[in-house]
Amino acid sequence: MLHRLRIPLLTICACLLVVGACKKQMSSDDPLPDTYFPCVVISSDNFVLYGLNPATLERLWEFSMPSDTFAVPANVKILKPSPLVYGDFIYQAAVNSDTIYKINAKTGKLVKKMWINDGHTTVSPPAHYFTVMGTPIADGKMIYVPTANGVGPGGTLFAIDTGTAAVQWKFVCPDGSPFVSAPVIYKDKIYIASQGIANNGHIYGLSKANGPDGSGNPLWDYPGLGLSDTTNTFNSSPTISDPYIYVGGYTDSNVYCIYLNPPPSATTPPVPEFGKLRWTYKTNGNILSSPTAYAGMCIVGSNDFYVHCIDSQTAIARWKFKTGSQINSSPIISNQVCYIGSYDYGLYAINILNGKQKWKFPTTGLVKSSPVPYKGNVYIGSYDGYIYKVDSAFGTLQAKFKVNGNIQSSPAVQDYSGIQYNSGVSGHNTSGNNN
Repeated sequence: MLHRLRIPLLTICACLLVVGACKKQMSSDDPLPDTYFPCVVISSDNFVLYGLNPATLERLWEFSMPSDTFAVPANVKILKPSPLVYGDFIYQAAVNSDTIYKINAKTGKLVKKMWINDGHTTVSPPAHYFTVMGTPIADGKMIYVPTANGVGPGGTLFAIDTGTAAVQWKFVCPDGSPFVSAPVIYKDKIYIASQGIANNGHIYGLSKANGPDGSGNPLWDYPGLGLSDTTNTFNSSPTISDPYIYVGGYTDSNVYCIYLNPPPSATTPPVPEFGKLRWTYKTNGNILSSPTAYAGMCIVGSNDFYVHCIDSQTAIARWKFKTGSQINSSPIISNQVCYIGSYDYGLYAINILNGKQKWKFPTTGLVKSSPVPYKGNVYIGSYDGYIYKVDSAFGTLQAKFKVNGNIQSSPAVQDYSGIQYNSGVSGHNTSGNNN
């Protein structure tokens, strides 16, 4: 009898040991691993930065801009620069402050305030503050921040270490005018357009690592150091497709195509190098949209209501596409389709080969925001206070998210794949029309 009872007793003990072991592994005291999702990032005139689920546009987190942004007058404190996604972080420039907010893209928590002045934390007139209109860009360990006012009478471009927040170099605009658009990086240089005073806008090229030369001069200049364009101001951002740099003119409504390097027949002064004009193309409206270049084409929106596609060799229009109003949004190309917004409340998809409309998606507010394509969808903000997710193939609504404010900025996407999805945004439009 004793012998027969041992087997069940041993079985029960073994089961208890197994149950005990399982219980220990599933202890509620052990923290669950953190799970992070890709996010679409958008800022709004309500001073809030949002991180949204790309699939549903449900809110994952939000970040309210701290009170030092609100110390400036109400007419200048809206969030005009677009957020920049870089690495695991989001960088949001306050319009009238000396502060770039470095935010954890996974949690929406503030990591660091990156001051570009003397470190003060409260900014209010008449104290000095910087006006950041152009969206910053980043490369390597530095973020590059353009300001409309700065160390000198005009704008200043700052290169700031993303880790220490220390200013590595700065470039004071030689023509004394503001920098109101985003810079662009190509190889070892960074290029930025100045708005210009009395129509004397310039495009400057600087060392990405060290900025200007020892005398504070640019390494590259169009139309040339000490010279004046005398015809134009630049409010759009440049774009580069070697061997050319393209930029839109505000005053004269021209698209400029400039040699990155002077052709062999050109006479080049020793310092700085200068960009020689290849051609101009005339539109019939101010250009605030930033061009994009692809496969021998330059595409840009204009306030003449048209999207223009220009042949990079002949400077002749391959096609023009008319919308119902002015275009401040900057185009972006994906899979041979150009996506762009218009003041007629629409987001357009245009075939870049023939300029034919693929589809139009209607919002209920003017569209200054520039679109971002991501995984078969396009994300765009509107002045109706919504960010929209639209199917890129058919232009059908997939999701939308309402914020309590106009959306002037452009979205960005962080998906932790090592690729950042930022828009082709110019960062600035005049008369309060800012991307």
